[in-house]
Amino acid sequence: MLRSAWLRAVRGPLVAAALLALAVLSALAPRLAIVQSQPQPSVTSSVSSGHTTNATNATSATSNGGLAPALTNDELPAGYLAQADGPVRWTYPVAADDEVRALRNTQSETWRRIIGELGTVVDPALDIRVARNPEEMRALVGTSTPLPGYADGIAFPESGLVLLTLTDPDTFLRPDLHTVLAHELSHVALYRAVKGASVPRWFSEGVAVQQSEESSFGRFRTLWEGTVRGNVLAFERLDRGFPARRDEVDIAYAQSADFVGHMLAGKEERARFRALLEQLRDGTEFKVAIESAYHIPLSYMEREWRNSLQQRFGRWPMMLMGLTSLWVLGAALVIVAYVRARARHRATLERWEADERTAMAATAALAVPVASMADSAPSSPPAGAVQSSLDDFFDSRHAKHEPGVPTIVHDGQSHTLH
Repeated sequence: MLRSAWLRAVRGPLVAAALLALAVLSALAPRLAIVQSQPQPSVTSSVSSGHTTNATNATSATSNGGLAPALTNDELPAGYLAQADGPVRWTYPVAADDEVRALRNTQSETWRRIIGELGTVVDPALDIRVARNPEEMRALVGTSTPLPGYADGIAFPESGLVLLTLTDPDTFLRPDLHTVLAHELSHVALYRAVKGASVPRWFSEGVAVQQSEESSFGRFRTLWEGTVRGNVLAFERLDRGFPARRDEVDIAYAQSADFVGHMLAGKEERARFRALLEQLRDGTEFKVAIESAYHIPLSYMEREWRNSLQQRFGRWPMMLMGLTSLWVLGAALVIVAYVRARARHRATLERWEADERTAMAATAALAVPVASMADSAPSSPPAGAVQSSLDDFFDSRHAKHEPGVPTIVHDGQSHTLH
């Protein structure tokens, strides 16, 4: 009885501690992820949802426009198949036929949506190559083309080539290929929508995140902490390229996605966004095109966006410590509460044991006079005492309903002690 009561008492604190421990691990997981960033010119790659979105540029071996040269059957790795589906050429492992069929549906629907959001018509020709793992992904593009080692997907916008891997380089699990594919398709579509005009990397990445409809708690947390700590980077700095430091890279991607979301908020802003793309298509320089489409300079738009960050994140006093510190403090409070609860329950158990010992002692003391009374009972009933059949009936009824009441038997009759 005592053990089951103790288990019921501590079950709640134990469950709460376990849940908060999981929350702490999920909050710290993005910090434990390996992030590499080495900016180079021309091709964009990204990491799928579940990681902080990262992109880098790599020199393309097919930068002269048009599709990348198709792989011949001799060039295909063993177990791979190449097929054409309208304007899209697919290369993939035969064993992944079901997954690729689902990706084809995703590609067709997503491409139409992305082009509709950009408000223009572009060449739909694509070369999508799906690999079993990152090593075979390199083999599908040729060893002369450098690829980042951490990406689930890579886009070569100039050639329309998209590379995907069925195995995440960091976790070796299946990435969300539908989201990764949408991200890479956005890079290709944007490049074609502006006819290859030069745009900042933060703009290209932010558009890809918005169009792929990626959601990431890690990116949200990074922007939250960056706002509270004052670590949000100036876009004038990001115009020159992304930083190499890991913490700054995380901030750069998080704020790029959020800033482009700010540019797309509302019907009027979406119309202005399309006007911006039209200006870029006509050869207008990026900052000039921003001011022409939105009627405000990019620097003023950035100030508005930073004010919105303060309204969303900066006015929460408890966040002054940073989210990671808050998680740690919460975990410490739960541990303290658990220890105090255990102490209270231990005291309760000790009190129950003391009460039980007292009750048992009282029962033992009651049994002694009962036995002595039975030994000293008179051999014959007192004068004038008559035991009727009615008395016998109630005595027996009383004994049945109260089995704990002591009784004695004298001359064949049962007597209850009161």
